[in-house]
This record gives sequence, structure tokens and C-alpha cells, in this order.
Amino acid sequence: MGLFGSIVGSSKVKSANKKLNLAREATDKVQAETLLSEAMTAYATVAADSSAFTGALYGWGAALLHSARLKDGGAEAKGLYEEAGKKFSYCLVAKADYLAAALDWGVALMELTPFQEESERAATYALAKEKFTLADSIQEGVASYNFACLHAVSGDFEACKASLEAAHDYKNLPDEAEILSDVDMQSVKNEAWFTDFITSLSAEPEVEVVEVESDEKVPEAEYSKVKLRDDGSPADYEPNKTK
Repeated sequence: MGLFGSIVGSSKVKSANKKLNLAREATDKVQAETLLSEAMTAYATVAADSSAFTGALYGWGAALLHSARLKDGGAEAKGLYEEAGKKFSYCLVAKADYLAAALDWGVALMELTPFQEESERAATYALAKEKFTLADSIQEGVASYNFACLHAVSGDFEACKASLEAAHDYKNLPDEAEILSDVDMQSVKNEAWFTDFITSLSAEPEVEVVEVESDEKVPEAEYSKVKLRDDGSPADYEPNKTK
């Protein structure tokens, strides 16, 4: 594809990314679903030979992942999680070191498990671990919190504690409220060490960061505060603005 075609493809991805980010911020479910549908339609029109194609695949997967979360559950949500995984897998075929795709594929797999039969979950968790390991090989420590979730659901609390501490050290912990409400963390919520860990976070000084809004903002990988460029490579870390 020529330069013009690549420019067009990049423009489509940027426009779709804007809709995806607006959908994530929307409080109205219908509005969010409309924005996500429009974003996915735009991603789907990016040509496979465009330099923006991998970004389109990633954004499409991210939109499917968010769509699944808006559903009430059941077969529809399960199907969307599976489709999101496929888009992330295609993205990694196109670019084997696409960090955001590796992270979000693992996240989609984790969120898929409640909709699966018990006999299917072990294989899904194993595949999620594989994707988080890939993400960690691309950027050390980026999947520390994801590993903490995996250890929590598997009952390995010592490993969970170590991974949470690593996530803190690598500065990619979610907000306290997100950790406490995370379904994967429910099994450790009553552990004394976990309470101490959360308490220690509350005691840390707040850091105020000014964020610059942009219509071209690249969707961030889930469960990671590591900023990512259009190609999924890590940019310099900048903590989210304290609320």
C-alpha cells in the first residue's frame, strides 16, 4: 500500500481510538455501545497492508473486550471475550512483540473464565499465564499485577503477595478501589498481609500529575498504567492523575 493509503488507515485508527476512549468514559450504556460499534466498524475498514493494521487489530480487540463488560453475562459476553482474544492473537501474529495485545489477551482470558465450564478453566488460566509471561518478556514487570491475580485464583497467596509488591515497585498497580473490587482478588481480601499491603498504599503521599487530553490518545492496555505508543511499545511511565 502506498503512503496515501497508510495515512488514511492511520486516520481511521485515530478516529476509532477516540470513540473507544469516549466509550470507556461514558456513563450511559447505550451511548457506550454505540461508540464501540462505530469504533469497531472503523477498525474493520483498515486494509491489511496498511501500516496502521496492527493498531486497528488491537483497538478492535480492546473494543470487543469493553463490549463484553457491558453485557449482562451469558453466551453473548462469552462470545465477545472470545472474539477479543482472536483479535489480540491476530495482532500478535502481525507483530510478535505487541505489548498491549499480549496484556489484553491475558486479561480477556481471565475475564472469560466465569462464563466457562469448570473443566475449561485450567487451560484458559494457563493460556492467560502464557500471555502475561510474553508481556513480561517484552517489558519486565509490566504484568506483575496480572500475575498477582493468577496466583490469587490459584490459591498461591505467597506468590500473590510477592507479585503485588513487584507491581508496586514497577509502578503499575491499579487504584486501591480497583484492587479491592477485583473479582480475582476476593480470595485474599481477608488475609492479614493483604490488609497491611492496602493500608501501606493509603499511607503513601499523593502525587499530582497533569494529564494532557488528546483526540488521538492510544487506548491503554488493561490492568497496566504503563503508557503505550501506537505500535504497542512502552513509552515512559507516567502515573495516572490521583483522584
